[in-house]
Amino acid sequence: MREEAKRNYGFKRFVRKMLLAFAKSGILPGSLRVKLVKLSGVNFVNSSSVFIGEDVTFDNIYPEYITIGNRVRITAGTKIITHFLDVTKPPFSFYTGNIIIGDNVFIGVNTIICKECRIGNNVVVAAGSVVTKDIPDNWIVGGVPAKKIGERVIND
Repeated sequence: MREEAKRNYGFKRFVRKMLLAFAKSGILPGSLRVKLVKLSGVNFVNSSSVFIGEDVTFDNIYPEYITIGNRVRITAGTKIITHFLDVTKPPFSFYTGNIIIGDNVFIGVNTIICKECRIGNNVVVAAGSVVTKDIPDNWIVGGVPAKKIGERVIND
């Protein structure tokens, strides 16, 4: 029985990888990309309000550790990785963590989101940024690593 469970897990990982690889394709409309990513295991609060651009990479080992909120725009070339290697002290250790993206978030082209972090509501991440830490609500961040460069004023 244990061998069968291993085989099923291997097949499930294969299917996830294929779904995520196909979702990266530039020939699919954004709405279909979202559906394929959801089938691969990524969590959505409301998938119908999310846009995913071309060539966006989601972690294919632990996609279930990613949660995406309402009205999120993830533009082309973004990479969201939930596993990482800590090389600060030997022996080097492999870690995983949740990545939570809040509501009304815009993620610019070629952004990398890695390590365990939470991106708050109403956040703008500038193109080419590397996000490795939590970002509070209403911040505008950019750079490598991403740092605060401004704040959004939300009028109710």
